Amino acid sequence: MKKTAVLIDVGFLLHSLYKTLGNRTATASEVHDFAKKCLQQDEELFRIYCYHCPPFEGTEQHPITLQPVHFKQSPTHRSMSTLLRELALKDNVAFRAGELSFQGWVIKKHAVKEIAKTNRAPKESDFQPDLKQKRVDMKIGLDVAWLSSKGIVDRIILVTGDSDFIPAMKFARREGVQIVLVTLEQKIKQELRVHADEARLITFP
Repeated sequence: MKKTAVLIDVGFLLHSLYKTLGNRTATASEVHDFAKKCLQQDEELFRIYCYHCPPFEGTEQHPITLQPVHFKQSPTHRSMSTLLRELALKDNVAFRAGELSFQGWVIKKHAVKEIAKTNRAPKESDFQPDLKQKRVDMKIGLDVAWLSSKGIVDRIILVTGDSDFIPAMKFARREGVQIVLVTLEQKIKQELRVHADEARLITFP
């Protein structure tokens, strides 16, 4: 049996599953079930590592209404907070939190096209916050390196589409750890695939 860790970029997985689940966000139980589905018969689960940023909780002024927007009071904040809290309580899960940084407001693409076509004035619903994820990639890379250098696992399953992990993947393979990339029918970047031992297609649910 191969002792195996499953590392999930939760934001990537939620986005990938959205249409599959009928245009809705996966639940904590579904994320957990997906992680277990990534394992094959010769793999013994060591731990599931989940990486995501808790929702932004600040208050910012809207560019059109000039009124304060309390992000902590939004339905999105409540639903994501619940998902991450429930996920962290699942069996064999270690949750690694990143941080969201508010970078200002951006106008939605469809609004840009509408305004250009009709010459209407921008409205409140045309804008969305520009939130940048921080520290998630770094924490995934550090865990890949730690699990490999300590000889804790024989195999690491990565659920991500980010090529920033290539240095960590190369390090793990030099340490004798096998790297498996999970795909949900989307194409894996070539630069990622060449540094993995296997690309594994997972259908869900």
